[in-house]
Amino acid sequence: MTFYSLLLFAHITGVLFLFAGLVLEWALISFLRRNPDLAPFRAWSRLFSLAPRLYGPSLGVILLSGGYLGAQMSSWGQGWIRVSFVTLVLIGLIGATVTAPRARTIRKLLAVSSDSTLMALQTRLHDPVLVASVRIRIALVFGVLLLMVSKQGLVPSVIAISCAAGFGLIIALPAWKRAPRPQATL
Repeated sequence: MTFYSLLLFAHITGVLFLFAGLVLEWALISFLRRNPDLAPFRAWSRLFSLAPRLYGPSLGVILLSGGYLGAQMSSWGQGWIRVSFVTLVLIGLIGATVTAPRARTIRKLLAVSSDSTLMALQTRLHDPVLVASVRIRIALVFGVLLLMVSKQGLVPSVIAISCAAGFGLIIALPAWKRAPRPQATL
């Protein structure tokens, strides 16, 4: 087994964990938004903190291993690698600046969930930015995956990522629909 094959394995494994973390975050937010009872909040609080632990480090592994693989193959001049790298950094920035503060607040509320914090928790979970962020990031990851498979030049890669971002915005639009008012249950 060569060092190159180990790095390629780490790169692909990082992508799988990135997808797993983002899909887990999307599923948990959707589940918690639809279940206003206090019991599911308590049961899912630990799982809610797992998603960033999956996709955060995996994004670092993807960037480091991909950067090294690109340097070894002298392929940093290829458009798809540059666009993929910038897009992955953008995904990390969206997660760190938009999603992480909201998720941190939700995790704190989940940890002390009581009848008095239930309304605040439901309000935080119905934040459209939270849902839109995860949907856009997943669409961008699919865009990067398309670039890795197609290995296009700079202009087609920018077009592909722009289409992925546009698709992400389209699937994020329903998050801004007027959500039903959360109801407290006793």
